[in-house]
Amino acid sequence: MTPELSIIVPILNEEEQLRCLLTDLLRQTNIDFEVILSDGGSIDNPAAVVAEYRRFCGYPISLHVGEKGRGRQLNAGIAKARTSWLLLLHVDSRFQDELALRRGLNLMKDFKTSLVAGRFPLHFRHTESQEPSAGYYYYEWKTRLPREECIHGDQGFLLNRETFQRVGHFRENLPVMEDTDFAERLRRIGRWVLLPSEISTSARRFETEGLWQRQLLNALIMCFRSIGWEDFFTDAISVYRQQGVGEALRIRPFFRQVRRSMKRLPLKQRLGIWYRSGSYVRGHAWQLAFALDAKRAFKKMFRSGRGKSAGLICLNRSITC
Repeated sequence: MTPELSIIVPILNEEEQLRCLLTDLLRQTNIDFEVILSDGGSIDNPAAVVAEYRRFCGYPISLHVGEKGRGRQLNAGIAKARTSWLLLLHVDSRFQDELALRRGLNLMKDFKTSLVAGRFPLHFRHTESQEPSAGYYYYEWKTRLPREECIHGDQGFLLNRETFQRVGHFRENLPVMEDTDFAERLRRIGRWVLLPSEISTSARRFETEGLWQRQLLNALIMCFRSIGWEDFFTDAISVYRQQGVGEALRIRPFFRQVRRSMKRLPLKQRLGIWYRSGSYVRGHAWQLAFALDAKRAFKKMFRSGRGKSAGLICLNRSITC
């Protein structure tokens, strides 16, 4: 079999999720693909899982072990890919549509320019005890918007190798948000398209850490990534290591670290960070109008992305005028 698509998955101690993903991919039809697992040093023996699945699955699987770090692992996995088309997935990604990969790849091949990449509309999978909420609905709908910083790695990135090379490798010095950084670099020189089928991802992290706590921290990270304050990411690594596994995310330590990092800077640099941060927040004020749209659509039980964006449209018109 000659694959036409290489699926790259970074993993780290995810045996249960890995088994589920490899089983889920068996359902994909009308497409030949290979799966490349880029391991960051797992201690739960993913090699045994790969050996087991190789005996009965209909697609080739390879396992490559290297240094930990999602950006580093993605780059290493892409370097091992045998095809010109790449699909970058999280290990907890799932597809309900058996033709999701076929339809996605067909759409991408229709574009004549190389600077186009695709991502799937996102759906969160919850535990049985988790009730649907407007918060999750908001973020699911947001993944469908063609706006700045609305595209993340849990949607899956489908692109050809030439596009990847022109955008550049994933940054390996970012502890998080390396996917958003890559998405925004691509946006500046190309475009993103929404693929036909839906992808689902586990909400386990949000359910454990707290949805709003995690999104608040993500907003802080995206702000400092956007304005180029690199010191925050260097300092935040130690704060991440202090977070307990399986408990609610603590936000205050990150804000205390921001304050300590700011105190080390000269006044002029501190003022510059505050100014650029304020400009960043102002540029994302549209999310307030969009949140109201999402709340109304959720109450009316519309599917994600099917409601009316009256508030967002009104805001855009006022800005244009």
